[in-house]
Amino acid sequence: MRNFVRLAILIAILLGSASLGIAPAFAQGSPGFAVGGNYNYVRANAPPGDCGCFSMNGGNGWLSIGLTHHIAAVADVGGQYASNINGSSVNLTLISYVFGARYTFLSEGRAHPFAQGLVGGAHATASFSGASSSGSANSFAAIAGGGLDYDVTEHIGVRVFEADYYSTQFSNGGNDHQNNLRIAAGIYFRFGRR
Repeated sequence: MRNFVRLAILIAILLGSASLGIAPAFAQGSPGFAVGGNYNYVRANAPPGDCGCFSMNGGNGWLSIGLTHHIAAVADVGGQYASNINGSSVNLTLISYVFGARYTFLSEGRAHPFAQGLVGGAHATASFSGASSSGSANSFAAIAGGGLDYDVTEHIGVRVFEADYYSTQFSNGGNDHQNNLRIAAGIYFRFGRR
């Protein structure tokens, strides 16, 4: 948990420096970078065998630093929550912190499709409604997918949609593997050139 707190503080510092105007000076000689925030919906399946699927809602924040005009390094921190899962009185909070690369297909227009692959970790906390007991666990996490960004202005854009395969490996009494779907949309701020 300490590593997650340190990562969150580092990302907050980076986002803060971008909003204070330090970032545009850094980005002038590079392909640029962007910060964004999304609402997301996760369709999760925890147990093996039957789906046992349930829905989670939350959000994620991300930072991308351009390495070339097409490739960027990405850090993504997200969190989702579900209550009374399938009538079981179990509440679940899922936090992910993943890193990797994003490839953006540049076009002459304002629409820019992208594909990404991110790996890292996830932290889950479960509690029971009306009870003081809870438990938590950590797991490997991987996110792979893509979406469409649309530049509204030179520095502000909308993530029209993002669809990702979201894999975790929490212990579940069977195969210890969850295949989840994450759908997202949001807004981003870009500094420097695309």
